[in-house]
Amino acid sequence: MELKDAANQLGVHYQTAYQWVRAGRLHAEKIGTVYNVNESDLRRLINERSEPSPPPEMMHVRDWRVQQEKLLNHLLRGEESAARAKIQRLADGKVSIVDICEQLLSPVLKEIGERWVNRTLTIAEEHRASAIIERSLANLMFSPVGRPKGVVVVATPPGDEHSLPSIMATAALRNNRWITHHLGAQIPAEDLVKISKDVGATLVVLTLTNPEAMTSAQSIERILDQHNIAHLRGGMGTKLRDLLESVDTLTKKD
Repeated sequence: MELKDAANQLGVHYQTAYQWVRAGRLHAEKIGTVYNVNESDLRRLINERSEPSPPPEMMHVRDWRVQQEKLLNHLLRGEESAARAKIQRLADGKVSIVDICEQLLSPVLKEIGERWVNRTLTIAEEHRASAIIERSLANLMFSPVGRPKGVVVVATPPGDEHSLPSIMATAALRNNRWITHHLGAQIPAEDLVKISKDVGATLVVLTLTNPEAMTSAQSIERILDQHNIAHLRGGMGTKLRDLLESVDTLTKKD
């Protein structure tokens, strides 16, 4: 049969089947301008693809400093594809989102921030690096199989423009089986209360990085108390692992 018909039976695009022919995965004979596939070769590949794939081996990072240096260099040069691929390889290797954030992303972001403070980096370069990491984290957010633990709303108080800590918290919570609504920054207290009630939130997590926003965070917490909405503050030295443990402890039912 022709390769296009074989591709249909395989359930893939013609170009995918063509690449398999080029790679030797699917045997085909070219007659004129048409590739013909033997029925037995097609059946072999169909059976091969129907067999369950073994789970990928867990990656063990021997030296996080090496990983940090490589990612830092990619970010400083604006090499987004390389930076995102490096982060994705760790996730594909079953490295936990907590370790990726705490051992890789946070130290690199701290170094970039210090270079900006020392004026060896421009604000544009700092923003570019942060944006690349933010887009990389978006690919790591998934909800594993299992019964959700509850609903969490994550927000940053007005006056704190640092978005990445809340994104990291959201990724960690979702990977820990929490249905998570990430609101970002500059959310008025009354709107935060409304959406928390609308989604039936078990808990509100406020991420605070800028000390100047402490007063704003405390004001929001008082309003949440008035509405009997449980809340927790993260950031400013709080590790993601500790945050997850605190969320589980605070919401644990007797």
